[in-house]
Amino acid sequence: IAYAGNLGRHLGQTRQINTVPYGAQFRPENADPTNPGTPVPDNFFRPYVGYGNLPYLEFSGTSSYHSLQSQVNRRFSKGLQFGVAWTWSKAMNYGDSYDSGIAVYNNPRFWNYGPGGYDRTHTLVGNWVWQIPKGSRIWDSVLTRLVLDNWQFSGICAFVSGSPQGISLSLADSANLTGGGDGNTVVKTGSAVLSKSQRTFNRFFDTSVFARPAKFERGSGSGASRYAYRGPGVNNWDLTFFKNVPLREKLTFQFRWEMYNAFNHTQFDAVDNSARFDASGNLINTRFGQITGSRDARIQQMSLRLQF
Repeated sequence: IAYAGNLGRHLGQTRQINTVPYGAQFRPENADPTNPGTPVPDNFFRPYVGYGNLPYLEFSGTSSYHSLQSQVNRRFSKGLQFGVAWTWSKAMNYGDSYDSGIAVYNNPRFWNYGPGGYDRTHTLVGNWVWQIPKGSRIWDSVLTRLVLDNWQFSGICAFVSGSPQGISLSLADSANLTGGGDGNTVVKTGSAVLSKSQRTFNRFFDTSVFARPAKFERGSGSGASRYAYRGPGVNNWDLTFFKNVPLREKLTFQFRWEMYNAFNHTQFDAVDNSARFDASGNLINTRFGQITGSRDARIQQMSLRLQF
């Protein structure tokens, strides 16, 4: 049993320092006289007038990883070896990439900080190799030695928590609600997490807790855009059976049968997380919260091999 951790300091991150402030596009001095109701292009009133986006790369990002790691192993003895490993961990950062963008006008701790895309709360993995006892010990004959002897069974199983998922925001009326700044996120009014008994194919998380932001409302920050719920996890078994048939000294024939996702367990890997609202604040994406993708079904392969 061990604790393992990692702290990152002075990591690269990008701020768009020429972003217009919140509300700047609504100010009367920035209105377009030739097109009432709309502002002139942002380049006329940016902090650095006349320039477009100015990404400023700074080395002030941080990250952290903390984990409890445990494992149990049995060395190969009496035809059996196995290992089990469980990790309980948490990874936090301001962005997953080297130059992830962070807020200019909002507190990055509120706007960008959250679990990393690679964060997995629980990871449980097992592996084994079993030299199956020879059937000829019970009934010794040419047939039993040929069919029941020299079999080996091995495999790997994995049970892993889903990754953190955020909600994207789009408006059918394309309304400008912030007038500039870092923009806005969907408003989260409560926990979107559903118990396993409540989840369905069409409702993986609680869609009712998300709302359209009002004018000048900035939303729920990273609590909605980075970590609103966890996606589907992994429940996978990979199994292998193989038999060695000694033909003569230094010559062996091997039959091998491998199965990936051996039990053909349906493993979903994508959920529609796009919240789209009309002008009245109604959710109009009918697939919102619905499962949209899955990992591979069972894959099998068999092979014959002559070793000499």
